[in-house]
Order: sequence, then structure tokens, then C-alpha cells
Amino acid sequence: MIGNWVKLKTNQVKLNAVLESHYANLYRIAYAWSQDESLAQDLVQETMLKSLQKADQITSFENIDRWLCKIMHNLFYDNCRQNARWQPVNVDECDEQLRTESIETLYIQKLTIRNIHAAIGSLPINQREAIVLVDLQGYSYQEVAEIAEVPVGTVMSRLSRGREKLKKLVTSEKYIPNYANNVVDLKKSNSK
Repeated sequence: MIGNWVKLKTNQVKLNAVLESHYANLYRIAYAWSQDESLAQDLVQETMLKSLQKADQITSFENIDRWLCKIMHNLFYDNCRQNARWQPVNVDECDEQLRTESIETLYIQKLTIRNIHAAIGSLPINQREAIVLVDLQGYSYQEVAEIAEVPVGTVMSRLSRGREKLKKLVTSEKYIPNYANNVVDLKKSNSK
């Protein structure tokens, strides 16, 4: 009994260190899935709490990142079913925010990233999840299949359809910034 208690405490200490090292990566994944900072933070916190509650189930820390991602995947889909705000939004509704353009280089980069996030965010959740895990996080098809609890062929199909939609979105006119039309006339803006 004391041996099990010591093993559990050792696992909890290791898990705490692992959670700290994986926090940023989990947040990036959660943000890509949810497209909302506060929801992503909540999702990561719930993932960490759930993993601490399940510390006794850990037999190896070798694939802990996939285990954490699996927990977060389950929590994300639970939230999707329970909370309508997690559902994908129509990109046209957010388009006004995405059109803000500037000639400043840093702002152009920021806008481009925002547009890519919006394009990813407009994909169906299952395609978004596959793209984030495979293309952005580098998981194999098999690893994603295990996380999402679907066959590898389904992951490949979702990824293919998602990439095709994403390619069309990021090359469409509404996602290509028109920097020339956003030059600010200082005379007009100062006269107000």
C-alpha cells in the first residue's frame, strides 16, 4: 500500500513537470480548435485538472503529449455538444475585423496570421482538428486517429478535404489583403 502511494506521488510530481512543459503547446492547439483565447485557456486548464485526476493511470511518460491531447480532444467535444459558442462561426460575420489593413510590415504579418487563423477557424471542427494536429503539431496520422478515436483513413480524408478547403480560402480574394486601398489620408484624419 505504501509502495502504491509512493508511486502515485512520484507520478504526480513528474506529471506536474510535464504539464508545465506542455502548457504552451496545449494552448496553441486549444486556440486553433476554439478560435477564442479565453475558451482555449479554459480548455487547457480543464485538461490539466483532468490529467491530474487521472495520474494513477499513467504507466509511461513516453507518449504523454498524445495522452494530454486526447484528454483535451474529449473535453473539447464535450464542450462543443454542450455549448453553442464553441460551434464554428460564419467567416462572413467576422470579415469586417479581418479587413483592417495597413502598410506597416508588422501589421501585415499580423493580419496574414489572423487571416490564416480565420480560414482555419472556418473549417468544420473535425477538419480543423486534423490540420492542427498533423500540419501544425506534427502528429502522425496514426497518432491523430488514436486521439480522435477514428480510423486512419478518416483522418486522411478529413485532412485532405480540410487542406483543399483551406487552400481555397487562403487564396480567395477575401483573405488576400488589399494594402493599397488602406492608405490613411492624414489630412482627413487630422481635420476631424
